Amino acid sequence: MRNPMISVFCAAAGLTFAVLAPTAALSDSGSTPVLHTELEGMDGTEANIVHWEVEPGFETKRHIHSGHVFVYVLDGSITIDVEGREPQTFSAGEAFYELPDVPMVGRNASPSENARFVVFQVGPTGEPLMVDHPQ
Repeated sequence: MRNPMISVFCAAAGLTFAVLAPTAALSDSGSTPVLHTELEGMDGTEANIVHWEVEPGFETKRHIHSGHVFVYVLDGSITIDVEGREPQTFSAGEAFYELPDVPMVGRNASPSENARFVVFQVGPTGEPLMVDHPQ
């Protein structure tokens, strides 16, 4: 039997790319929700897909995620600084996974170009995607 999480991820990823193809011309930095849904057969669990476009110099506050996060970089590069690891930079066409409840900071790696990426999170229903985490 197939793992239901894999099925959900594959379906959401396909939907994401179909929906985001027309959004290449986004000009403002920020996030655009693409999908928010409860997961059938997985009580208390929801999925969120969010498209982000961030300007040069963008940096998140130190934060955690309440659920499992998958990120696919569409354009540019982003650097992820996860507590306990060396910072890593991911460029267009690359993807990575972030564990829940691990402090991190994300930033646009370029001083001159925007970065665009898709965030897909599966986590507890009603929890925010990002929660500030004091140092």
